[in-house]
Amino acid sequence: MSIMADRIFICNYNFNDNWIMGKIASDIQNVAQKMGIECNRGKYEEYNGEEICYHIAYQEAEPFKKAKHNSVFYTHLNDTLQEKNLVSIKDKFDSFICMSPEDAQFMIELGFDPKKVYGRTLPVRNTYIKPISIGIFSACYPDGRKNEKWLINYCRDNTKAQLVNFVFIGPGWGRVVEDLESLDCSSEWHNVSRKLPYEYQFQQNKLAALDYYIYMGMDGGAMGTYDAYAQDVQLCVTFDGFHKSIPDLDYSFDNNETFNQQLDKIIDKHVRRLDFFNRHTADNYVAWLMGVWSGKTPEELSEDDKRCLSYDSVVEKKRTQYYSLSLIRIARVIDKKLKRFSYKRIK
Repeated sequence: MSIMADRIFICNYNFNDNWIMGKIASDIQNVAQKMGIECNRGKYEEYNGEEICYHIAYQEAEPFKKAKHNSVFYTHLNDTLQEKNLVSIKDKFDSFICMSPEDAQFMIELGFDPKKVYGRTLPVRNTYIKPISIGIFSACYPDGRKNEKWLINYCRDNTKAQLVNFVFIGPGWGRVVEDLESLDCSSEWHNVSRKLPYEYQFQQNKLAALDYYIYMGMDGGAMGTYDAYAQDVQLCVTFDGFHKSIPDLDYSFDNNETFNQQLDKIIDKHVRRLDFFNRHTADNYVAWLMGVWSGKTPEELSEDDKRCLSYDSVVEKKRTQYYSLSLIRIARVIDKKLKRFSYKRIK
């Protein structure tokens, strides 16, 4: 059945907006309003005849008879009584929204109608994704012994290098910084004088802020590699000299070609991070919700979501993590059921 999403009511029951789903409900409302759709939020008794109702507290959710589509959000449960409480509503709602495909599979295994259950990775709320900093702690010399041309050529041939902040700690890197600037690549150069009080510790602090440490020289190894290893900075260094003795070389190379391959791996990982956050925005999430609520065929699972489906039996996995029943837990479930009964009397 096709439903026009003219008005939406997000029923938050008695949950505080500081709860993560309260914040996401606020995001959904803001995006829907930006799309030109009237979207209201409130407690059960504040429902005002909206066509679509999204219940974000499944434990006490009760559908509105006047709504054309009642949808409920499932988060998680912790014991057998909560599971029974969840199963008791499987025939009451038009759709069930889960915060991952694995949770959707869990509900289907519990006997929910697969045509009513939808799982999608929760939208992100981050407004800032930290750029990666790749640095070198060494001096640079006019004869090019540090193979700095490898880095310059890589940045010239790969625009994705513009996603990186390159950090140089040591003297002589001015011409490299200028070349990177001409290629629209970001960089920092800390050329610290030996006269600066505590200059070595100052440089160590700069080194510790790096995500990756690179060393391109084929000259037996760099002591800066030890410093980076001590600071738990990931290493991308020549497989050369005493570097070979380090137990955990994250990335290593022995020529220009393998250097490029390792830098590809590092930056591509960051590209995947950026892509993940770009895919899972609140805007994309709400557009997907609108598709579900309007009766459209849901889009195929993304690769991110497919990775959620990694268990033969989600029910068996989750049940191994259930808490033992206690009087407090039993009382909580009874309280939710009583609230559901009281809501039924309101509408």
